[in-house]
Amino acid sequence: MQAGRALYKSILWRSLYYLSLFVVNILIARQFLPAASGKIFYISSIYSFFVMIMSFSIDSGIVYFAAKGKLGIGKLLNFSLLWSLVAGLLIFCIIFFFFKKENTIWNNTFLLVSSISFICGNLLTSYCTGLFYARHNFVTPNGISISVNLALIILFPFNGHSLVPVISGANFFYIYFISFLLQGILLAITVQIKYLKYRFEGLLTLPEFRLLFRYCSMAYLANIIFFLLYRVDYWFVERYCTPEQLGNYIQVSKLGQLFFILPAMLASVVFPLTAGGQKEKIKNMLTLLSRSILFLYLFVCIILLLTGNWLFPFVFGKSFSGIYQPFLFLIPGILSLSCLFTVTAYYAGKNRMMVNIKGSVLSLIFIMAADRIFIPVYGINAAAIISSMGYIIYQVYVLMIFKKEYRTSISDFFIFRIADWHDMKNIILRSTKDYDEKQQ
Repeated sequence: MQAGRALYKSILWRSLYYLSLFVVNILIARQFLPAASGKIFYISSIYSFFVMIMSFSIDSGIVYFAAKGKLGIGKLLNFSLLWSLVAGLLIFCIIFFFFKKENTIWNNTFLLVSSISFICGNLLTSYCTGLFYARHNFVTPNGISISVNLALIILFPFNGHSLVPVISGANFFYIYFISFLLQGILLAITVQIKYLKYRFEGLLTLPEFRLLFRYCSMAYLANIIFFLLYRVDYWFVERYCTPEQLGNYIQVSKLGQLFFILPAMLASVVFPLTAGGQKEKIKNMLTLLSRSILFLYLFVCIILLLTGNWLFPFVFGKSFSGIYQPFLFLIPGILSLSCLFTVTAYYAGKNRMMVNIKGSVLSLIFIMAADRIFIPVYGINAAAIISSMGYIIYQVYVLMIFKKEYRTSISDFFIFRIADWHDMKNIILRSTKDYDEKQQ
């Protein structure tokens, strides 16, 4: 597959997947209001943390070794199935011990179903998606994920009533969490049928296992810290604020995370095609991407600044009227972190992830300390302001390292120029052309 087609398919199908996910999120928010939906998204955040802990960033190693042909897809798939099952059962035991509360949403049955389904399903989905991506197949995994989300939308209990009578009210949340496991199972079955033709290739040998884990260890550390960086405030808000405020703030955070989708796509698809260039070429590439993202998102944020006061309650429901103000406070941080994605991807691609780790640790320490002091007094507005400041600290640290190494002006990352439209188009076209020529 040509790199240009891979790029477009990746962006198109990932965008459609995130759109379907966003619709599910809106439906849950509108139907179940901030208190109930906030609890569901909060428990999902706890599960997501454990998914991050247990994943060990194996998905990155799967993509690398499957694409290189150093490890067989069959062995990687079998390892993914085994690891996902063991991780799900282990984390359920931990969650059951620490978070069990009778007569609440945390009851025993719900804990069992939701934890195992979410954790096993997300791990399996991540690993199997990596196997598809290693073969430049972006349509199949995203198509399956979109189909599962569309099924959720069709079965959604509008005004308490679903097409399936048993799926009504809180029962829907069982289906919601089970959908993650269903998605992972469907992906695993499809990998087996499409690439292995029902063959069984055994398990990873001990040397292969060590090779995989050695590659993933640094990426794992960086991902853990970054995960905490943009979700640690959930725990402080949950402890010191009301359930309604928690529900509103989690929606603010989810809105912010939507802005990270495009930069992540650019970092993972466009940039690796040109990262092998000369020093000056890399500098120009990164600064151009940074200021282009800033220009685009600044325009979007201005629109939301003008319309968000009525738009957010209209989209999510009147009970989410508390979204607007904290979102305004989060905008500087959204812009800072969005512009940083390609630079951190560069350091990761050059096996210099310690630059990213040091910057994110510095930011995380600030956020945790400030959250503990100010959230109990000033609530979710303080949480948004502190997160913005933390993201800016991360950006300043990384850019100062980059400035020192490349002797570039910091203004190159922020001031958009008329010629950037033409340069951006040329870089993408030239990158895909160079890559295609290498593959021939």
